[in-house]
Amino acid sequence: MSKFKKNTNKIIMNYMRGITSKKNIFLRIGFNLKVLLVIISFCLFYSLNGYSQSQNKISQKDLREKISGYWIGQLVGNFMGFPFENCYIEEPIPILIDRYYQFDDDSSLIINRNDMRGYSAIVTSWIEGAFSDDDTDIEFVTLHAVEKYGLDINYAEITEMWKKHINRKIWVANRTARDLMSEGFIPPDTGSKENNNDWFQIDAQLVNEIWRVFYPGMIQKSVERADWGARITNDDWGTHPTIAYSVMYSAAFFEKDVNNLVDLALKFIPESSPFYEGMNDVIAWHKQNEDWRITRKMIFNKYHRYKRGSYEAPVSIVSSLSNGLFGIMAILYGEGDFEKTTGIAVSAGLDCDNQAATCAGLIGVMHGASVIPSRLTLGLSDEPIWKQPFNDTYLNFTRDGLPNVTKISDIVNRIMVITENAILKNGGQKITQNGQIYYLINSDI
Repeated sequence: MSKFKKNTNKIIMNYMRGITSKKNIFLRIGFNLKVLLVIISFCLFYSLNGYSQSQNKISQKDLREKISGYWIGQLVGNFMGFPFENCYIEEPIPILIDRYYQFDDDSSLIINRNDMRGYSAIVTSWIEGAFSDDDTDIEFVTLHAVEKYGLDINYAEITEMWKKHINRKIWVANRTARDLMSEGFIPPDTGSKENNNDWFQIDAQLVNEIWRVFYPGMIQKSVERADWGARITNDDWGTHPTIAYSVMYSAAFFEKDVNNLVDLALKFIPESSPFYEGMNDVIAWHKQNEDWRITRKMIFNKYHRYKRGSYEAPVSIVSSLSNGLFGIMAILYGEGDFEKTTGIAVSAGLDCDNQAATCAGLIGVMHGASVIPSRLTLGLSDEPIWKQPFNDTYLNFTRDGLPNVTKISDIVNRIMVITENAILKNGGQKITQNGQIYYLINSDI
């Protein structure tokens, strides 16, 4: 018998002894019967259903579907946001982005027309699949690192992997951290304020999603490891958006209400943090304003150049503060809808490919890969050109010494192996019922 059942049975027996006493005051006021019925009903429900408050059940099939939704969702958000990355600062994009744009689209829009960000449709068609960018390729390194060293990989080991595989196509906090590694520093010193002038930038949020899917439903563990990863590049409140999204990703394996996800994430952020203040504001503004553009304006006006008392936050178009709050806004106003959430995340502007990738990956976890419209996965042009999302192909041209071509399904399967290990390592179980495999996860949801 579980400790929970033993305790509840004890409560019932003690209560029964209490109400048989003529001296019991609750009996005299007629309160006891109602309480007893509640307790009995509560205990019968849990006993008959074999339910544990700390355990969630998910099929292996559904788990794989959600992990696939995470990776494919990130790719969609990345490529949708790419043409508009850092193009719209003071104001959002004047339309809601609902498809892939490129260099020769609407001349009235500000688009990155002179580099690969404006040519994603052509490039993906030519290479016959998705290509790497920092929204996914540092997680690609983390995957290889955890496969080599395990879930308890330490800072010296991850530094070795960064120095071996991450040498170019990195920016701001990632770039500074990598340069510090070449000087002999290891995390968390590579992310500390004393050494990394970019400690507050968005980097940590967009490169640590993979830790969140290693720990489905295990929020505290997800937060612990994502914070560990965040401190490779970031410090202080610059790690707080990473923590918030960690909570939401981990919980989204079992929770589909975006309001609940955001409320849950808020509980993990220090109350002294600007991001805590910002999340509270966005939650309130979402309730007040039907139009997300009004809330976007309020976020930008207060948090792009944030001040509180004598403190002034560093200002940057890639700050984790303003960008992270735009993501919270997109999640709330998107209401769990993949296209709406991703569209708002892109249209909000600033470093919008990163926000869109994170938000789209979250909704992918929530609903699984099947919720992502095929028009966004079977080709980046008007007509579908593949039979599987992104032709089941991930082409790496940015991370040295790692495979150039990997099947997306193989990436998902490899993440599954690590996730299963994390589940079992943290007291979960793998069972078979009616010919189907399930995981019982010791969850803190």
